[in-house]
Amino acid sequence: MDTLRPYVHIVLKRLWLILLLVVVTAGGIYLTMAAQPVAYNATVRLRVTVTETEDVALFSTVRPPAGDQQELRTGVEFIDILRNRDVAWEAAHALNQELGTNVTADWILEAIWPRIEGTTIVVTYRNLPTATLARRMAEVHIQKALDFYRQIRTRTVTLTRTFLEQQLADQAEALNQARQRLRDFLLQHNLADIRREATALQDQVRALQLERDKAQVAAEQAQAIAAAYRREAATLERRAAALADRDPDQAAALRAQAQTLAAQALEQEAAAAGHRARVNEYDRLITQYQNRLAELLGLESEYAQLQMDIRLAEDRYTFLADKLAEARTKEQLALETGYLQVVQDGREPVTPVARPVIRYVLYGVFVATLLGIVLALVLELIANLLGRAVPETQPRREPL
Repeated sequence: MDTLRPYVHIVLKRLWLILLLVVVTAGGIYLTMAAQPVAYNATVRLRVTVTETEDVALFSTVRPPAGDQQELRTGVEFIDILRNRDVAWEAAHALNQELGTNVTADWILEAIWPRIEGTTIVVTYRNLPTATLARRMAEVHIQKALDFYRQIRTRTVTLTRTFLEQQLADQAEALNQARQRLRDFLLQHNLADIRREATALQDQVRALQLERDKAQVAAEQAQAIAAAYRREAATLERRAAALADRDPDQAAALRAQAQTLAAQALEQEAAAAGHRARVNEYDRLITQYQNRLAELLGLESEYAQLQMDIRLAEDRYTFLADKLAEARTKEQLALETGYLQVVQDGREPVTPVARPVIRYVLYGVFVATLLGIVLALVLELIANLLGRAVPETQPRREPL
């Protein structure tokens, strides 16, 4: 306790200096904060939405990252976009055109205070001179950042969409060329459907063969009947010759019957000749159709290849069209509502930001008190050093 008594004496000795320093500091802080213009804050809350990966898998399934990782990635990336100078410049330009202010990109970057709270991103725009500016700065800057971020995140799917559009156009041209080759092939060989025509030719050949067989049978039957008539006529002629001397009338009747049979034989032979002519015509038609069928069968491989080319082109076209539709849907969804959703707009603040004047004054009083005590001790130390040095420097007087 005795050791502290000199220090307490020094403090009490220069208490006026400490109080003066405290009063000046407290008054300066109060006047400085009171002179500052009112300020407004605006806060925007965004929720991270876990969406499917924006990539379009052309040949394999791509697994999206885990939900927590994707949310963290989105939050960190979006905060980086908020601090991007180009985005801040675009927001400042829009604000200046709308409100007639002189907002700069640096002002916006100094005003923002973003933080991540779980799946929510909270962005506060602090110390702005008017409530309207605080609200509009929050809305415009957040929207510019969202647009910029979504464009960056969808860059892959946008490039994929552009690639698929070009590939789809090329595949459509390839499909048209494959169909044109098939049309040229059919026109060149006077075909409509090679398989259908081959089947029709086979049916015709079978029908002709059946009719030929019938004509052949009919010709053989007519020839057999004619031969029988001639044999019968020959028999009657022999009998008539034998009876010519004994019974001329009977012989004449037999000769008349023989002539009738001969005439019938001629008719049957003529019919047989007609049937044989039909057989020959059927043979000619059958040979013609068989040759045509052989020609079609020879074209079957080329026709099948042309049809396969069309099917492959159609399959590729359908595949690319489906992927293009997927890419367009993902791109549109990501650009309009993807990754982040505003759950609380930057509402216009009703009251300015409360200033902690008393707290700052108390901090100032505390710091000024410490500095006053230190200053009092330093001044006392300096006075003591000067008091000791003065006697040694005074000249000594000689005794009278």
